[in-house]
Amino acid sequence: MQLADIKYMKQSFLLTLLVFLLFSPAFIGAQATFTGGSPRTAFVNAAKGYLGTPYVSGGSSLRGMDCSGLVFRAAIDGPSRSVPRTVQALSDFAIHIPDQSMEPGDILFFNTIGRLSHVGIYLGNGKFIHAASAGPKTGVIISSLSENYWKRAYLFAGSILGSEPQTSWPHPDNVGNSNDELKPPIHPFQGDIGLRLNVTGGILWDFMPKEYPIRGGLAFAEITWAKNTSVYPGIGAGLSFDQRTESISIPFIASIAVPSGFRFFIGSQFHIKADSTLDKKIQFPGLIGLSWTSKPAVLFDQNFHFYQSAEYSWFPNETFGLGFRFNTGMTLSFDF
Repeated sequence: MQLADIKYMKQSFLLTLLVFLLFSPAFIGAQATFTGGSPRTAFVNAAKGYLGTPYVSGGSSLRGMDCSGLVFRAAIDGPSRSVPRTVQALSDFAIHIPDQSMEPGDILFFNTIGRLSHVGIYLGNGKFIHAASAGPKTGVIISSLSENYWKRAYLFAGSILGSEPQTSWPHPDNVGNSNDELKPPIHPFQGDIGLRLNVTGGILWDFMPKEYPIRGGLAFAEITWAKNTSVYPGIGAGLSFDQRTESISIPFIASIAVPSGFRFFIGSQFHIKADSTLDKKIQFPGLIGLSWTSKPAVLFDQNFHFYQSAEYSWFPNETFGLGFRFNTGMTLSFDF
């Protein structure tokens, strides 16, 4: 092995370590904060993840939800509890409690049409989160029990998670503030089986000197387990073209992601073709990297995300400068 190759290997290791140190606090922190030991905290923060979702009668997903749908879905996404789906059934299921005993994570019941008809999740300090069907604001919003309408409509509170007197709660006025103890998933699972399919297409690029920045493209499909868990393991495969190495390759990867959108992946590649000076034999790892996906934007009733990765594509005995690249694109996701 030549001295230059050893130098590049050291540079590769140091840069990979630097990237890992930069990303790992967010990666590990997102997992630790979301998986805190409090079911009430998980319940409240899962509900916050749906803020801004439009009101749809009978709905319980990011595409739209009603009041009991919010409680039903937040209980699944957060503490992984199964609760009834309708307001009346939730009232029968919950343990009715006096107002002075209310804690964040309790549920509040209202009479909005002459009978029991509405439910919300208490946040503390007189605030609650709910899916409103009418009024100046609709969809999943935060309201106050001091508002005249809700003060008149309020009936009683109920507990579905038990008491947690030692729990420390962020102030509801700071929803979305970076100081909140827990962060909800940016893309709550909406399926029944537990599988999420992500299909990603992107442009490969880098900024190596004297090289054209766009170096190819990569498309891949990945299936992950995303139900009742805060760590999403997955496997995937794809097809890539990299003009820098004159390669057409089929990558196979295993990955682990967290609700904040960060993901670590590692795998190998089968090179259909490559520059004649490169060794095409399969090795492990042949591909390693970190990625991030944004909160989904719903377009034509589908969930689209911005995708960004920093990755290293290995050929045996090649330099770091040749293999280090970025992938920028879009991910389309489906929950089953």
